[in-house]
Amino acid sequence: MALRKKVQIEKPLTEVELELMTAVWKLGECTVKDVQKALPAGRDLAYTSVATIMKILEQKGVLDNRKHDRAHTYLPLISRDEYEALSLRHLANNLFHGDPSSMVMRLLSDTKLSSDELQAIRKILDERIGQ
Repeated sequence: MALRKKVQIEKPLTEVELELMTAVWKLGECTVKDVQKALPAGRDLAYTSVATIMKILEQKGVLDNRKHDRAHTYLPLISRDEYEALSLRHLANNLFHGDPSSMVMRLLSDTKLSSDELQAIRKILDERIGQ
């Protein structure tokens, strides 16, 4: 199995790019038509718009394009988990001056969390402290 190179993106994806990547992550290998059909109900993007955005995602290095006959098949080069981690690092570096603890504290203080969610966070913190 070939090793996949680590994807480095300069900044988070735009809202519409992320919308399309969410569909690609769900579908795996897919065509432009597959992605267009997988968009949420009421989200009517023209085929050419989806194709253009997917070409941009390919240029950004998050999608790979394989040509089969006349159709192009796209594959994600970054997993959703990897993208989430990159986005959070970008947010921490650019909005929270490189201080992820400030970001976490802001999130915890401004978000209504259930007791179960708080327990899950405590468990993660306890595991990290015990390392």
